[in-house]
Amino acid sequence: MSYKLKSSPKDFVVSEVASIQPSKEGDFSLYLLKKWDITTWEAIGKIAKKWKLSLKYFGYGGLKDKKALTFQYITIHNGPKRDLKDKNFELTYLGKSKHPMDKDKLLGNNFEIVVRETYIQEDVLEAEIEKIRIFGLPNYFDEQRFSSIKESKAFPVKEIILGNYERALYLILAYSSFDEITSSKKLRDCLQKNWKKWQNCIEYAKLTWKKNLLSFLATHKPSQRTFKRALHLIDLDFLFFLGNVYQSYLWNEVLKEVLKYFNLVHFKMPFLWGELYFYKTLPEEKLNILMSLKIPFPSPRIHLEDHPELPLKTLYLKVLKKEGFEDLKNLRTFIKGLVFKTYPRPAIIFPQNLSYEKVENNSYRIKFYLEKASFATLLIKRLFDDSAYS
Repeated sequence: MSYKLKSSPKDFVVSEVASIQPSKEGDFSLYLLKKWDITTWEAIGKIAKKWKLSLKYFGYGGLKDKKALTFQYITIHNGPKRDLKDKNFELTYLGKSKHPMDKDKLLGNNFEIVVRETYIQEDVLEAEIEKIRIFGLPNYFDEQRFSSIKESKAFPVKEIILGNYERALYLILAYSSFDEITSSKKLRDCLQKNWKKWQNCIEYAKLTWKKNLLSFLATHKPSQRTFKRALHLIDLDFLFFLGNVYQSYLWNEVLKEVLKYFNLVHFKMPFLWGELYFYKTLPEEKLNILMSLKIPFPSPRIHLEDHPELPLKTLYLKVLKKEGFEDLKNLRTFIKGLVFKTYPRPAIIFPQNLSYEKVENNSYRIKFYLEKASFATLLIKRLFDDSAYS
C-alpha cells in the first residue's frame, strides 16, 4: 500500500512538550523555535551567527526533523529579550528561566501528520488504529536515528571497538555527518576522493576540530598509532553521538530477537539493515510481558539474566556474537569521549490520544502524542506500509 509523506512541511507538524516554563527571573532566556526546511543545528547556528553568540550558550531538548514544521524550546544563557525571524525559522522570546533547556526536560512530542495518496479503506484504518491503541507497537529506533551514517551503512564505532582505527576515521570524516549541514558535504566528497591526501581537503573543514584533525593527519606518518591518536581529536559530542547510533542498532536487533522468541513476527518491513519485525495483535500473557519489558541500552556496565519467561541475556549475546563480540564487556574503547551509557528503554510503545480524520480523497491526518525518543514514522509505516497488509 503506497503513500506519500512530507509533501510539504505543514503535512508533518511536531510540537515539543517539555517541563520548562517562562518565569520573571533566571540567567537563561527561553524561546520557542518554529522552523521548517532546516535542521535544529542549522537554525541554532544561524541564530548564534546573527546574535554573535557562542554555541556553548545554547540549550535544547532534541533535534527535530528538517522536512517538517516543528516547534521546540531552546534557551540561551543571558540571551537577547527579543524575537528573530529568518527565511526558515521564527524565534519567539517567552521569558526567563532559572535552568537551561536540555533532554531531561523534554517529555515528548505531539504530532499531526498528513498521509497522502493512500488507498487504505477508512474502516480498515480505523481497525488498525484500534489494534495499536490496545497492543501498541515495537519501540524501534527508525531510520532517522541512523541518518548520520545512511550513505555508508557502516558503523565507525564498531570499527573503533575492533581496533580498525583508520577505517573508523575514514567513515567518520568521509561519510558521517552529525549536523546534515550542506556545506560539510564538500569536505566529505573531497576526503572520499583524496583519502591520505588530507592537506587537499583542509580548506573545506568548517569546524575547528576537523581542521585540527586533518592537519594532524597531514603532518604525521600514517600508522596504527597515528590513527588512534587522531581519534582523540574528534569532537566529544560527535563521538558520543556516533556511539549512541551503534547502540541504537544493537538495541533494535535485540528487540527483533525478543519478538522472534515469542513467535510475534506477523510481518516484516524493509530497513537500512535488513528488516524490522512487527506484530498485529498480542495474546494477553505476551502483552503483559512486553508492556513491562524494558530492554537496557547496550553497555559493558549492564548485568543481564535469563528468566523463565524471557532469556534476555541469551538473546543479547546472540546479537553480539553476530557482530563479532563475545560479551557486552567487549563494548569498550580507550578513546576519550566514547562512552556507552545505558538506560532502560520500553520494548513497546502506546501512542496517546491517537486519532485520525479524512482531509480529502485518499488522504488522512493522524494525530497522536509520543514520549521522547520514540519515532512517529514507525506508527505511520505500521498503518500505511504495504508490508502490514501483504
